[in-house]
Amino acid sequence: MRLIDMKDYNRSASAYWWTTTLAGAVALGYAVAGLAELDQDGLLEVALLVAVVYLAGLHPIRIPGTQSVITASDIFIFLAALFLGAPAATLVAVTDAFATTLRKSRRWTSWIGAPALMSIASFVSASMFQELVGLLRQFEVFNSATLLVALLLFSAVYFLLNSLLVTGLHSLKRGTPLIALWWSNYCWTILTFIASASAAGLIYLAIEHYGISSLLAAGPLVAVIIATCHFYFKQADERAKAAENISRLHLATVEALATAIDAKDEITHDHVYRVQVYACGLARHFGLSEPEIEALKAGALLHDVGKIAVPDYILNKPGKLTAAEFEKMKMHTVVGAQIMERVNFPYPVVPIVRHHHERWDGRGYPDGLKGEQIPKTARILTVVDVFDAVREDRQYHKGLSREEACELLKRNAGTQFDPQVVEAFLTNLPVYEKEIAAHRSSQTPALSPTTQAGLSESALNAAPAAGLAQAEPERPDYLKQISAAHSEVAALYEMAQTFSTSIDVRDVVTLTVNRIERMIPFTTCVVYLRQVDDDSAVASYVFGKNAEQIRGRSLAAGRGIAGWVVINGRPMNNTDPMLDLNNFLGSNDAGYRTAAVFPLTRGAETAGAETIGALAVYASEIEAYSSNHLHLLESVARLASTALQHAILYEQTKANAQTDVLTGLANGRALYARLDQEMAKSKEQGGLLTVLSFNLTGMRAINDTYGYQAGDRVLVEAAEQLRRAVEDQGMLSRIAGGEFICLLSGKGADEAALLGEQAQDVFDRFTLEARSGQQARVGLSFGVASYPADGASIDELLHTAAASARKKKDSRNREDAQYVSKELRLVSQPQPTEAATELLASNQ
Repeated sequence: MRLIDMKDYNRSASAYWWTTTLAGAVALGYAVAGLAELDQDGLLEVALLVAVVYLAGLHPIRIPGTQSVITASDIFIFLAALFLGAPAATLVAVTDAFATTLRKSRRWTSWIGAPALMSIASFVSASMFQELVGLLRQFEVFNSATLLVALLLFSAVYFLLNSLLVTGLHSLKRGTPLIALWWSNYCWTILTFIASASAAGLIYLAIEHYGISSLLAAGPLVAVIIATCHFYFKQADERAKAAENISRLHLATVEALATAIDAKDEITHDHVYRVQVYACGLARHFGLSEPEIEALKAGALLHDVGKIAVPDYILNKPGKLTAAEFEKMKMHTVVGAQIMERVNFPYPVVPIVRHHHERWDGRGYPDGLKGEQIPKTARILTVVDVFDAVREDRQYHKGLSREEACELLKRNAGTQFDPQVVEAFLTNLPVYEKEIAAHRSSQTPALSPTTQAGLSESALNAAPAAGLAQAEPERPDYLKQISAAHSEVAALYEMAQTFSTSIDVRDVVTLTVNRIERMIPFTTCVVYLRQVDDDSAVASYVFGKNAEQIRGRSLAAGRGIAGWVVINGRPMNNTDPMLDLNNFLGSNDAGYRTAAVFPLTRGAETAGAETIGALAVYASEIEAYSSNHLHLLESVARLASTALQHAILYEQTKANAQTDVLTGLANGRALYARLDQEMAKSKEQGGLLTVLSFNLTGMRAINDTYGYQAGDRVLVEAAEQLRRAVEDQGMLSRIAGGEFICLLSGKGADEAALLGEQAQDVFDRFTLEARSGQQARVGLSFGVASYPADGASIDELLHTAAASARKKKDSRNREDAQYVSKELRLVSQPQPTEAATELLASNQ
């Protein structure tokens, strides 16, 4: 089932919505009327099913990557059809749709439209099922086998009607072929309908043969189906999000490169956006796949990336190119394709970049492809890029009007351009222009009537930049500099390409400094990171002279050059470097003479961006940095800011996802990942691998006696004691409650048992003050399992070790219970660690 939204519907979609809504209302009316045939008990059963389904519909399972959801209610719909007939099944299905849309949407159109579609699908399919069952009974062939076959047919018809009705609506809205949209988004969900129908049939047969009490046995079956769907979709959603984040990082870093390169050819950001809108609209019109649509989005940005290899005088030459110059220009398609091959996008960008200058008549370059030999995506980009590019004002030609550009496409259709693409583009151009206009109005303040009156017709219709240059935001200074300096573009491209393959903070910083070192003289380079708690600037990464003395030191908020830059978010250049370095060095032995410091910001392109650090270079060889040095440093800082921001976010997310919040140890997710790697390594190389499972004894008595806060303090201190006992011999993690796992690579069972006994000795002397003057005490049991002798899989290995530890825990619990008491005790034992004492004090 998919949620329905009337926003931006075209006329066909609106007509379809009203038609299906009215048809659904009629079906629902018949269903309500049909309930009159039920007795009082039947009506009560319908009411109960409606209530259960409503509650289930409030907690749907979302299908990753779509707006579609499934619920456990399908089983109840089939059961309603079996026991109470088609009208009851229809009412239950409508309730489910209403509850789901009520939770997922705030639009009244969704609250009406989704139940209407469900009403049609359920009423028709349930009625057909009811008739089929009647025929089976009439011919006396109704049995368990025929019932299940009828149910499967019921589920298939129900699925087809439900999915096709929804797909039809979205197909009209998007202009996408119905079958292609249905196949890519809905076809596989028939499995959930079949599973629900099978479960309903089994429940029905169980009740018929064994009575209503058999529902107790059916409960686990339904729970397993729901849990399986939820787990699968959750895992798929996490994988999709991870892939999306990596793809976003990929594109964001390369986008900085592409923007810089486009500046050489005077290409604006608005041009790129318009080409993306045109290209994606045409791709949906022709029913291209989602990867191809994503490729067109990237291709609109990156198709001319190969112009990095073309000299500026050729790119911006006012007159016609010579034969030799044209040959150099043609190479940008091959160079761009080679660059994109190294970037390794997850969708087919390379064919677009390589073939966007091929011609329909075969006279294009670089491969002279003809007609259908040219990839469809490249043909689409060729049309829309030429249409928008010729309407831009350049220093060597005046932009064409909208009508002139359309005439250019018509005139060259069948020779330069694919005639079908040209026809589709010109037909749908008004729709695309409305989308562009809506985007522009949402990004810029509304124009006054006087201002609007001064704009041309093409400008008011979101035409390209001709006549609108004064309204375009000023480009960042580094783009202006890149436009005049080819070497700077090459350097930034190299950085962007490298950043796209790394999301490690240290790698990002190291690569940034390596590029700076090749272009700008410095004696010492420092990357400061801003501290959240006090806004101080810590010299987290230092390169060059005096690196060891400076690394890890900090400047108070606003102190020195870097401290001021971090607080104010503005650069400071060609000033006394000792304003910073006096805080770190005893004297100016290196003879530092000048400094340049630029902010590193989150959201570098927006006003008021948050500063996350500063990039500083200190030099003793020169008196001052030149304007070219400063422009390049600013460009590097902007580019590094984006990569650094993503890298920091990635490391924080990764650390949080693999760390136990209470103890700071690795959690179960980190353990499973590491254990999977070590098992593969042991299987390949034959090394030893042992799992040591620890289980705290006496924790229940502590929680009951002193409360769970005291229990948590004991867990924190116990984790610290275990960490000390294990040291660097293995990976220690907490998986649940008082259960800890130590993964020992290269050690056998005997060594693991010895380590476990040593840890037990520590805990035999371990106490913690739970209340003032009152001591809490826990013991420790352990179990050992070796791979592959005690288990060939992760779960088997962990289960064997944990089972052994729990057996020992049961015996030790009885022995340790005597140590837990509410009475005041004075025990002269080693004191808890400082961290545990502070935690104890903060909770009392």
